Amino acid sequence: MTKRIKKKKKKHSKFDIRHKETLTLFLREYFELFFPDFAKRMNFETAIFLDKELIALFGEEDDQEEDDQDQDRITDALVLIQILLNGGAEHILIHWEQESEKEADFEERMFHYFCGIYFKFRKPVFPIAMFTDPAKWRKPVEDTFRLSLFQYPISEFTYRLIKLKRYKAEEFERRMEGNPLASAYLPLTDYSKKERPAIKAKAIKGITKLPQGQKRATLFSLIQESMKLTGEEERQFQKIVLTDPLYQEVKMLQSVEEVGYERGLEQGLEQGLEQGWQQAMKETAKNLLKSGKLNDEEIAGITGLTLSQVRELAKALISE
Repeated sequence: MTKRIKKKKKKHSKFDIRHKETLTLFLREYFELFFPDFAKRMNFETAIFLDKELIALFGEEDDQEEDDQDQDRITDALVLIQILLNGGAEHILIHWEQESEKEADFEERMFHYFCGIYFKFRKPVFPIAMFTDPAKWRKPVEDTFRLSLFQYPISEFTYRLIKLKRYKAEEFERRMEGNPLASAYLPLTDYSKKERPAIKAKAIKGITKLPQGQKRATLFSLIQESMKLTGEEERQFQKIVLTDPLYQEVKMLQSVEEVGYERGLEQGLEQGLEQGWQQAMKETAKNLLKSGKLNDEEIAGITGLTLSQVRELAKALISE
């Protein structure tokens, strides 16, 4: 009897959610980092995320709680995108999975997904699984699933397996200048434990060139979730960003966070809507006004609000 393969039911953490948001916002950069030759053929302006269709195909049992379905919807991705193929344009599907831990028979589950996706859409499928766990695997996860009967081969399926811990930190450091994702994923690469404070400083420095907004906020939050420092490591990190001139941008970003910037961004990111983003910026501006460390013009520059909006918030705070 053939066993049924279904997605393992689990609650997803903020760490998992950030990875999905990162893929959504940085699809081009993702493929340029991991599949540069493929990226040259992709028309990223045509990308359409079909996550609801993925859930419809591989949802849990009927008695699954609604919140579990919502969690799945924001952590796995199915993307329809146009690529150049054989001198013409064709649409393909990208199936992307992010995994925080090893799982038995994972290659069979990926094959199960592939069959369902191809059966429904009848388009080429490019499957990717990215493992973000910190372990250095002694026994790697298989990237190939084979079916055979006696000496007769029936099917062989292979997916692209990305294990971030297999990459040396130096490799991503070389890529940081041209690709902000290399900076965001740097904490998940391979380096010695004593380097953790410096790696975090380098990672944040690598995203400070991005303009203020949701993209930078998402990567900043991903770095924070990827590398939670101990008390001693935090002291070393602060020493780096406070004393080394190379990390002045990191010092500024950390200072903004201390007065509520990150907290405001989190609200906007979780809601995922422009309205939520605007409200988050207003809350951030209020926190900055209360701190008294910045003037109205500086607050407007940090939050993206107009100067008149900041002044209206200042008046409202006085009347409270």
